[in-house]
Amino acid sequence: MKHLPFSLHSFKIKLLVSLLAVGLLPLATISVFYQYILDVRITKDIESASIDRLRYTSFNIQRQKEIADQLLGWITYNRQLQNILTSDYSKIYEKQLDIIQFSSYAMEYAVNANIESNIFKILILEDNGSSFQIGNGMSLLDEKAIRDAKWAETYEHSSPERLTLSKDVYIKDTYIFPVSSRIYNDLTGTPVGWCLIAFRNDMYSQSLVNGSNNQNIYLINQEGQCIGHTDPAWLGTDMASNPIIQKILNTSESLGHFMNFRSETPTIVHYYRVPDSHLIEIQETPLNSFLKEKEESFRLSAALILFSVILVFCITIYLRNVLTRPINTINNYIKNVSKGDFKGSLTLSCDDEFQSIAESINNMEREIHELMEKQKEEAEIKKELEFRVLQNQINPHFLYNTLNTIKWMASLQHADTIRDMTAALGRLLQNISKGSDKISIYEEMSLLDDYVLIQDIKYNGQLKVNYHIGDPTITQASILKFLLQPIVENAIFHGIEPKGEDGGTIDIYLNRTDKDIHIHIVDHGIGMTPDQIYILLHPHENPRNKRGLNGIGVHNINQRIKITYGKNYGITITSEPGLYTDVLICIPYERSSSL
Repeated sequence: MKHLPFSLHSFKIKLLVSLLAVGLLPLATISVFYQYILDVRITKDIESASIDRLRYTSFNIQRQKEIADQLLGWITYNRQLQNILTSDYSKIYEKQLDIIQFSSYAMEYAVNANIESNIFKILILEDNGSSFQIGNGMSLLDEKAIRDAKWAETYEHSSPERLTLSKDVYIKDTYIFPVSSRIYNDLTGTPVGWCLIAFRNDMYSQSLVNGSNNQNIYLINQEGQCIGHTDPAWLGTDMASNPIIQKILNTSESLGHFMNFRSETPTIVHYYRVPDSHLIEIQETPLNSFLKEKEESFRLSAALILFSVILVFCITIYLRNVLTRPINTINNYIKNVSKGDFKGSLTLSCDDEFQSIAESINNMEREIHELMEKQKEEAEIKKELEFRVLQNQINPHFLYNTLNTIKWMASLQHADTIRDMTAALGRLLQNISKGSDKISIYEEMSLLDDYVLIQDIKYNGQLKVNYHIGDPTITQASILKFLLQPIVENAIFHGIEPKGEDGGTIDIYLNRTDKDIHIHIVDHGIGMTPDQIYILLHPHENPRNKRGLNGIGVHNINQRIKITYGKNYGITITSEPGLYTDVLICIPYERSSSL
């Protein structure tokens, strides 16, 4: 696989992805939320408009039914009609004149009630077999067929909720709404005839068209028959087998809606049960126009998102460059430092957190450089000390053999003092020639005693060294060889001897803490000033008097301790001129392996 020119795990890529996510996720969320809100709004708008329209048309349908019932009642209880049906006319034309006059009154009532256009025919049936018809002059109901079918009895006190094929002599295969009522004589209470009104099949369809806004809206009765439709061809059709109608008829809810597909076109179906009737209004609303509106809104949203993406991407690239420029500078600088290029001059053209990081890197670089130089210096010092130890391992061996010869001759001549000094010096030189760098404190004290024995002869036995041991087990601890002797030597020659007395006392205190050993070497000589203490610990500034026995001075002892045990250990000197000098040696507690 070909390597990419960049690392997918790099900070730049992570920053780029983070910035893009921060910029684009809100946009995507807002867009999705906007589309959701748009869908909800469209659905609510459709539902609200459809329900309002269905309720409005329902009101008109109810009003048409009420007017139809009022017309039927007006005709049934009309006194003039009762007189026509109960009077014995001597002349036929007189009855015809009364019928014409009644017909005029009836049509005038229908016009005033705004139902005249919905009347197909009004048929008055007399019990004596006579009849007359009012209304549309282009139609003529078949009286005999109607009597045979017993329409008057069948549709008595019914509501115009069912379409029936008219029994018209001229107009065939036409559906009508038949309703009927019995006519009684107000005076005697006896039935005198029937009033049968046939309403036009489009009586309800007109209301549906007026409120439909070209949507597919229709009216069915409880049997599933279509009794009103925006398309007249559907009037009278049995729709009970239609899945939509079945679903609506099987529910008891008075109001509802659901989604449906008609000819692969998504539609939303709303239904509403007309109050105080068995009629159900149904409206099928195609969603094409609303989907088109949604599509246009989606295009607009997509364009805005695309523009926002480009804008966010440009801003992201700019921010990435601005944020990663100092990071790149820091990264390159650290790479140079790792190659040993210590300049300590990382600078950035900004005054923010990156500049603080740069300053911290500069400080860290200087500290690393100083530490490396210090380690290099300590390594050189250690190398020099090792060379001196190796060098001094040769000379003491030769001197030791010579001193043994002197000791033997002093014994033959009974020179005890010379013999003791020679023996003590021989033991010192013998220990110097040994390769081990660490011995027990007990052994170190023995070597110090040999050195003090030699010096005590010089001071006629007036030089005393007193040991104050807090814990007896401390003598079993390990210590660097010849660590105490240079300090005691410095106390003798620079503290006690300049005081002009024949001798003096040196007190050595050995105490143990939890993990460390503290050794105080105290002399009551002339003491030292702070400047003298500084020169003693830093002999490179004043090389005089820096060496004791075997060329090992106080400064070298301090360096040996720090190199061996670490920078937390070493020598501390406190002094009061004319009174005392206290040299504190601090080393870690280690049990000696030489015991």
